[in-house]
Amino acid sequence: MTADTAEIDTHTIQRTYQAVLWASGSLPAEKRKQLRELLRGHVQLLVPEVAAYEPRMQDEYRRTAVHVMTRARRTLATKNADAWDLAMQCRALLTLYLHPGPLESAGDTATESRS
Repeated sequence: MTADTAEIDTHTIQRTYQAVLWASGSLPAEKRKQLRELLRGHVQLLVPEVAAYEPRMQDEYRRTAVHVMTRARRTLATKNADAWDLAMQCRALLTLYLHPGPLESAGDTATESRS
């Protein structure tokens, strides 16, 4: 967790993106708008968290994190980003936040895992 952020409520984030990804049929417009704004906030919260781990991630984890953060930033730059796109980015970021893989230590000699 970065120093500038509050505790991340992973369960709330997961429930929010699942509400969009698991929705059968169309969500009412007002509900979709509400979820889109929540997801935007979750993505904005998670990008710096994953970015803080990225330099210490290894190999494919690092490449995946860079790709996901690039896509998330592009999605955030879109004024009316689709709720589905935000949900997908949110799910990917949360997964990387919770499971960053083995992390290089500050001295680059040992590894640690967050899981």
